[in-house]
Amino acid sequence: MLMRLLILLGLSFCVTAPARAYDICNETSYIVHVATGWPVTGGVAIQGWMRLRPGACEEVAAEVELADDQPLYFYAKTSDAYLGGVREWRGNSALCVDEADFEVVANTRCASLGLATRDFIVREGSARDRTVLVGPDNFGSHAEVAGIQRLLQSAGYPITAVDGYDGRGTDRAITRFLGDAELSSRPANSALIDALESRAMTRNAQSGLTVCNQSDGDIATAIGYRAGEIWQSRGWWRLHAGECARLLAARLETVNSFFYAERLTPTARRPINGGQDAFCIAPARFLAEERTGCTERGYATANFRRIPEPVDGGVRVTIEESDFEGPRRDR
Repeated sequence: MLMRLLILLGLSFCVTAPARAYDICNETSYIVHVATGWPVTGGVAIQGWMRLRPGACEEVAAEVELADDQPLYFYAKTSDAYLGGVREWRGNSALCVDEADFEVVANTRCASLGLATRDFIVREGSARDRTVLVGPDNFGSHAEVAGIQRLLQSAGYPITAVDGYDGRGTDRAITRFLGDAELSSRPANSALIDALESRAMTRNAQSGLTVCNQSDGDIATAIGYRAGEIWQSRGWWRLHAGECARLLAARLETVNSFFYAERLTPTARRPINGGQDAFCIAPARFLAEERTGCTERGYATANFRRIPEPVDGGVRVTIEESDFEGPRRDR
């Protein structure tokens, strides 16, 4: 899911100086993996993945000196550990990535290299100096504690709120985790985050909803599910042709989980056919509660499909071009 990107401008620099580093900081409550790129002869040099814990900053060292009018490129995604599925920070410049760590000089012809395409954020001039990833909650200096709280949730420990404040409830959950992990004392926050991520990824490895796009172009996908006693719908995840995304990591049941997609064309959005269960949607990124009264609350209504029968709490859905046969919806 797309989140906001805050850029803190630093000082400009002389292009005759030695190649320099640029800062990227993570003020979200998620562990993120970052891919970066810069122009070189023959295309764009792209490398990934840089892992950033919540509250951490790292330097991105371009291997060439960038002129003032040359951009840096950034794309970021969350770790697979989280119950809410993968979130992304991305822009409008399509570049190549690999699933594992990689370094490549490429243009936009990613498929011919066996690589996937992701939409990178472009930063130019002084905006390259310091990039801060943020989420809706703007945790700032509390991002590290918020990150521990979110990982505790994903690892199955009771946390009532991810707020960035290390209170008694957080301390009790950490104590329970340390006992389960057979750790005699609380480690430094960085080591605690690593241990919690490992526990969460093991716990959630087989669960959740993964959607793969086998249509002839881009699609936007959304999910509908019951969260406790409340129905929710959430979107959008944009997938290029041939890409997959894990939209939700929580264990699934056919009685409470649905999906929806729209095929994106220059002039229209073609809704997926065969859906029979109504949920609320919006044109931009959204999280809507309840399934009724959508119009009155400023939403549109779309018919979602029920997921196939999950195996070990997880399911993989493949969407093809034929799934979008039918009427179009103007953009």
